[in-house]
Amino acid sequence: MIDYTIYTTSTGIIHTNGTSSCLNINEILINSEDSILLGTYTQDKYKIISGVAQNYTPNFWNQIRIKRDDLLSKSDWTQTTDSPLTDSKKAEWVTYRQALRDVPSSNSSAGTIDAVTFPTVPS
Repeated sequence: MIDYTIYTTSTGIIHTNGTSSCLNINEILINSEDSILLGTYTQDKYKIISGVAQNYTPNFWNQIRIKRDDLLSKSDWTQTTDSPLTDSKKAEWVTYRQALRDVPSSNSSAGTIDAVTFPTVPS
């Protein structure tokens, strides 16, 4: 038995995983626009680049924006007129919140979710 992954050759996007009783991976029939790789790789964690499975998180920027928006929402209280913070502490939070808004642009070269850096929360 062999485990295999089928992916679209031009994009590296995985669309099928399976197990076969074939003795050779080349015996498994695939479409002409696809390629096959020995082993099981899931679409939510991998992309095939030049025939090699690479860690990949599709649409990770959407996940980053959700986290960023949540952090902004949780810090809204720091900017209200009745906030108990001193003016200098409020200013620290203003800087932090702007850095949160800048996360996508300040991490534009990040290729994975783990490569994205978030600003440090003021103490």
